Amino acid sequence: MQIKFINKKHFKYFDIPLLIIILILLSVSVVMIYSASYNPLSNTFKAFYIKQIYWALIGLCAFMFFSILNYKKLIMFAYLFYILGIILLVVVLIKGHIGMGAQRWISVGGFKFQPSEFYKIIWCLVLARIFRDFNEDRYGFIMILKKSLFLLPPFILIFLQPDLGTALIFLAVWGMVLLFRGVKKSTFFTGLGIVIVIIPILWSHMKDYQKKRVITFLNPEKDPFGAGYHVIQSKIAIGSGGLTGKGFLHGTQSHLNFLPERHTDFIFSLINEEFGLIGGALIILLFGMLIYRVLSISNTLKEPTAKILCVAVASFIFFQFFVNAAMVLGLMPVVGIPMPFMSYGGSSLLTIMSMLGMVNSASMRRFDNIADI
Repeated sequence: MQIKFINKKHFKYFDIPLLIIILILLSVSVVMIYSASYNPLSNTFKAFYIKQIYWALIGLCAFMFFSILNYKKLIMFAYLFYILGIILLVVVLIKGHIGMGAQRWISVGGFKFQPSEFYKIIWCLVLARIFRDFNEDRYGFIMILKKSLFLLPPFILIFLQPDLGTALIFLAVWGMVLLFRGVKKSTFFTGLGIVIVIIPILWSHMKDYQKKRVITFLNPEKDPFGAGYHVIQSKIAIGSGGLTGKGFLHGTQSHLNFLPERHTDFIFSLINEEFGLIGGALIILLFGMLIYRVLSISNTLKEPTAKILCVAVASFIFFQFFVNAAMVLGLMPVVGIPMPFMSYGGSSLLTIMSMLGMVNSASMRRFDNIADI
């Protein structure tokens, strides 16, 4: 297969609406992390928002780089990336940095990065490669088992870090792409039964602190100053925001340090406290627009791997946003999943921007000659 690189005609189909939504989300992110950095007692700011600006600029460069890079070339080397990614996930279990009871980071030259975050890019490429038989018959149980062999290594390695939340998101994205690809009805219900059987087994192998999170989720008031503290304070912050919020830089729960991790996992609580239900709804609307735009691009594409790639990216964004929002609202256990764009951090932002760059790459090449990978 001949791989076509970028030329002037491709820029004609550069997806401007996608870029506009991204720029709005990046701007909101910097503003809210600026607020999260504020200490009203000393009237000073931490440097989180400045670092986030740098990450936003680097993220935009990553978006442009992956837009220019031909997505077909990346998918062609998906299996190689898969092996390299597995090696990194093994390395992090052996020599990774330990923080907050988990071993998820690798330090290189003073910079810490999370291999499981960057593996999301690889996972989108792998899914596009293994589910490229898009126009063939729906999968039966045997075929699904064959396709699931690619899921097991990264799922197990991420679970062992331990990072149950991220591992389950990998599983959810795989399931969403599988359903989009098409499965037989009998196979779907059989698989549903297997999941119900697996849940107790998964519970028995969970760490004590993970079980405690689930128990706390069901009854956070049982341990209000321990495991339930985060959820209780988050719900107080969100509820105190009311309809219109307390105003920018005036969130008392957040700025008086009652709300923990307000610049990372609980940034959505800060948004709701300062801008109320209206502000929270606007954030949900922005993410809805982003996911809709990615799926709309997928709908315009004819090349199977490109369609699967877009669905995988949209699924990652949806599940990460949904889990984080549900977590801070007390609708799901606290699992340490950052909100895309909003939460402070370079690894997550670079990953999301790179994946959206691949979506734009597919959009820019939608009228290239269709060829199998």
